[in-house]
Amino acid sequence: MISGPEAWLQTALLGGALLLPWLFLAVLPFVQASTRSLLLPFAPVPALLAVLLPEGTALALPLLPAGLSFGVDATARVFLLPAALVWALSGWMAAQWRPDQAGSPTFGALWLLALAGNLALILAQDLLALYAGIALMTFAALGLVVFERTPQALGAGRLYLAMMLVAELALFVAVAALVAAAEGDTRFDAVTATLSGPLLALLALSFGLKLGALGLHSWLPRAHPVAPVAASAVLSGVMIKAGILGWLRLVEPAGAAFAPVVAPLLVGLGLAGALYAVLRGLPTRDPKVLLGWSSVSQMGLVTILAGLALQSGEVGGAAIAAIAVFVMHHGLAKAALFLGVGVLGASRGRRRRWVWAGLWLPALALAAAPGTSGVLAKTALDLAAGAAGAGSGVDALLYLTGVASALLMLRFLWLTRRVPVPDAGEAPAVGRYPELPWILMLGGVLVLPWITFRDTPMLAVAASGSEHLAAIVPLIVALVIAAAAWRWPMAVRLTKGMRRYLPAMKLRGTTLLHWSPGPLQFANWERHLHAWRLIGRAVVLVTLALGAAIGYGQAF
Repeated sequence: MISGPEAWLQTALLGGALLLPWLFLAVLPFVQASTRSLLLPFAPVPALLAVLLPEGTALALPLLPAGLSFGVDATARVFLLPAALVWALSGWMAAQWRPDQAGSPTFGALWLLALAGNLALILAQDLLALYAGIALMTFAALGLVVFERTPQALGAGRLYLAMMLVAELALFVAVAALVAAAEGDTRFDAVTATLSGPLLALLALSFGLKLGALGLHSWLPRAHPVAPVAASAVLSGVMIKAGILGWLRLVEPAGAAFAPVVAPLLVGLGLAGALYAVLRGLPTRDPKVLLGWSSVSQMGLVTILAGLALQSGEVGGAAIAAIAVFVMHHGLAKAALFLGVGVLGASRGRRRRWVWAGLWLPALALAAAPGTSGVLAKTALDLAAGAAGAGSGVDALLYLTGVASALLMLRFLWLTRRVPVPDAGEAPAVGRYPELPWILMLGGVLVLPWITFRDTPMLAVAASGSEHLAAIVPLIVALVIAAAAWRWPMAVRLTKGMRRYLPAMKLRGTTLLHWSPGPLQFANWERHLHAWRLIGRAVVLVTLALGAAIGYGQAF
């Protein structure tokens, strides 16, 4: 064990990672706008350096009777590197492209609070620290979602708030019951040993809402696109990973007992979500909305891995390794795409053409094109599915998700060609090299996943020529489909006469599928999840569960 000055420096760096956002928040009202905008990119710098700390570095804060403990372990390191990098570069982009926004005390306070919560939940080493970080990040993010105060932003904010209240209440009930069952011990290994079926259901509801799993995803494609561009990057690239981190901390260690029932459900739900989100995203005309649906699709793949991670032995290990790859791969690529859309919308002339060309790199990465981190993520997913003994049907569906993701990214690139060019007077006043933080993000997309996982067995498989050749096929299929749809648009339409004989499919009065003059469209069935009546019922049910838990604790 390291002692002396070196240990003190390590603890100080860890403390700085957690406390610097709070320090900047304290000085925010007393500095000029230009200085406030500079605080955003520098606040996560200690967290970025904390990635280099050895595993076992810990810090305890006696803020509660039970205390709050933070530290660096293998799980924290996987989430901390992409999170700190995305926060830093997104903050830099905000300062470069929207100094008026980044210099706003309100925006700065919301940004720093969300950052503080995100870093706290990543570095948390006990249940209460994890819960506090999730709650802080969740409600600070609401302010970022509604910051523009447009009707769309306010509507998305109401939906986000309603669904996150359900998530927070479910998590609170589970946390209270776990701590009571563990007799006040809040360490992860102590509380996971007391996990039961009902508590697993509450955690699955809460973390599924955070992650945007199918059926719990309605807030995501509405909330992420309406936020400021830099906020969209951290929302979609970093913050939605809170759900899978909580799953790994609280459910996965005790998941083997529930795997026979829960794992198949999550695999099926994830496959359905990955495909459904693509079908919903393809008709959209807004590239940011499309990126929101892309996140739902990618989180469907993470849901598959969350189910496989519950199994013990080789299967669970392969799934956890694949989750680590997806956290970095998706986080960097999606943040680069959101930031790129913002840069594109503020660029003119030759600069605009170069920015559009740069968007191809993260888009191709999410399409798992050869030479990109997407190949590494796809290989990790295939290895986990293979270790689980997935049948040919699951393999075929996974292959189909690859084609679907490629189609979605091709659609995104097509839509970005049509982003309005700003007038000369509307172009923002920026520095000489305002694209530099975005270029650094692109560099991270290109090399960071390969460097981070260089010593893992899956990299040796992903680096083989056969994997890269195999990755070409789904991309070619997607290109052929896209070209056919563009060349013969009527080929994907149904004539008026055909629609007469193909009535809408209905289930209990709710239209699930209908035919239209345009491409085949799925009815927006998830709009029923937006209803306050349904959300209110969910709150009532979780509240009843809380009352039952309190009554049980008083009885025993």
